[in-house]
Amino acid sequence: MGYYPIFVEMAARRVLLVGGGDVAHEKIGKLVDADAEVTVLATAVSPPVREYIEDGRARLLQRDYRSGDVHGFEMIMIAADDGAVNQQIADEARAAGIWVNAADDVANCDFILPAMVRRGNIAIATSTAGASPALARWLRERMEDFLTDEVVVLGDLVSEVRQVARLRDHECAAGCELVRTPPPLLCTVCPNRIPADRWQEVIENERRALLNAAEELSRVQDRDGELKDSLLGLLHRGEYQRSKQRMVEALGVDRPLLARATP
Repeated sequence: MGYYPIFVEMAARRVLLVGGGDVAHEKIGKLVDADAEVTVLATAVSPPVREYIEDGRARLLQRDYRSGDVHGFEMIMIAADDGAVNQQIADEARAAGIWVNAADDVANCDFILPAMVRRGNIAIATSTAGASPALARWLRERMEDFLTDEVVVLGDLVSEVRQVARLRDHECAAGCELVRTPPPLLCTVCPNRIPADRWQEVIENERRALLNAAEELSRVQDRDGELKDSLLGLLHRGEYQRSKQRMVEALGVDRPLLARATP
């Protein structure tokens, strides 16, 4: 098998979740959080799964699976413990061109789910190609250690600074014969193009600055006792705009455009 890692846009995507137990509970929360339209198909559902249904975040078909139930859905998630049922659903889904995932049943999967940690706008997914869920969990826990408060703030910062840079790219691209669209991609000889290595340098420098700020805030907490706001909140409130301005200046996106390259 050759797995290709992707993040899929799930908003408004129709998903059939077969099963209503603990495994279904593990899956339904992430699906709902991604704004998928989830239908649970099960003869019985656990209290945590039922909460999603009663809150209107998912709908319930309370019965056994019937042939043809996959139709009308864009993705099938199987959280049952019956290999024969898994295979029947997977066969029907594949025949209809619908992606299917069966928990702990790689043979009946078109895709597998990585172990994922998310904070703010940053999501890190790890996978062992289905070979070792225990190792995937171990990796996920190490990624949780990596996603510290300053990294989360950095994710927001880079997103905002990139928007500023993209506006400048659009301005430079307007009327330029060398631009590649869509979207405006400045030509390789453009004097206004920010090299990828420069982005990396600025991001790393700002990460260190935010780390220093976080360490200083932690020392203040240790000295003065518990603060009313979280460390993440304090970074956002006290360092965010200064950090953004430093990045903007370091990348030069606050300066006037240089003359465009000529054909």
